[in-house]
Amino acid sequence: MSSSQPFVSIVTPVYNGARFLKECIESALQQSYGDFEHVILDNASTDGSREIAEQYAAADRRIRVVSNPATLPMVENWNRAMEQISERSTYCKVLHADDLIYPDCLSKMVDLAVRNPSIGMVGSLRLRGTFVECEGLPKERSVFPGAEVARLYLRQDVFGFAPTSGLIRADLVRGTRPFYPPRYLHSDLANYLDLLDRVDYGFVHEVLCFSRIHEDSMTTLVTSQRQTLMREWLLMLQEYGPRYFGPEELARLERDHLRRCYRLLVRGLVTGRGRDFLQYHLAGLRAAQRAPSIATLGRAMVAEFGAAIAHPKKALRHVEAALAGGSIRSAAQSSRNGPP
Repeated sequence: MSSSQPFVSIVTPVYNGARFLKECIESALQQSYGDFEHVILDNASTDGSREIAEQYAAADRRIRVVSNPATLPMVENWNRAMEQISERSTYCKVLHADDLIYPDCLSKMVDLAVRNPSIGMVGSLRLRGTFVECEGLPKERSVFPGAEVARLYLRQDVFGFAPTSGLIRADLVRGTRPFYPPRYLHSDLANYLDLLDRVDYGFVHEVLCFSRIHEDSMTTLVTSQRQTLMREWLLMLQEYGPRYFGPEELARLERDHLRRCYRLLVRGLVTGRGRDFLQYHLAGLRAAQRAPSIATLGRAMVAEFGAAIAHPKKALRHVEAALAGGSIRSAAQSSRNGPP
């Protein structure tokens, strides 16, 4: 590739990610696009992650390793990783330590962004385990107003972007400090919602990224078991929703989500999710000033029992999920994390 092409910083924050880090790094080195660096920020790992990264850096000057002297909380670590991008960078590609990018990922994402300078972020289809995600955007289009994509997402019509595998214009990274808002666990999603009302969104309708599902991932350890997005979705809808919706539609979206939140509380109580689970979600509802009344919970209970009678297999899955949650290990072992 010609050196006149835009320089790209691939950014990988890692904490105890030795198990998959080699595959991650090699997927970056196999890119058909040549003008890039791979910045790996080690969050004071104890499993040899730093040593693996340094071995690759010694063999390939495109790899640069930075180390934290002590383990930072997850979002703080992600922000520090984004601060390491080169001053030369035109684009930044997020690549978590347990994920992969396919050989033409950078070439195709950068090509779309260069041809459309209004694009601030580029996404693609991704393979998550054995499932293709991010489908639903019209295939005849590759450039969308960011606000359109945000509205589709917040309406839950189309899951059209995956912030943990996107290409981002570097000026947006440098101009947003902190890049990931630390008040959210799902800070990558909050960041996209913060940016999409001012830039276009590009989309490559091909599978360019792979997101691994494994027992030590943040998704398995925390987000799925605690259903953290259910809580944070309400807070993000309140914070970012007014940019994308009028008052009437925004109120309807909030009402619909609140019904799901209240039923989740009832389900958590009935299936024995435990005090921590219930307190976590109640605290989120209080933060949003939407704590339920006794009458509200009563209506939610009626709806939940009605659904259990109509769909017994689904109800059984909820019970199984609650039982599985009791045996989940600490999220601190995740290769994407420091402590949440």
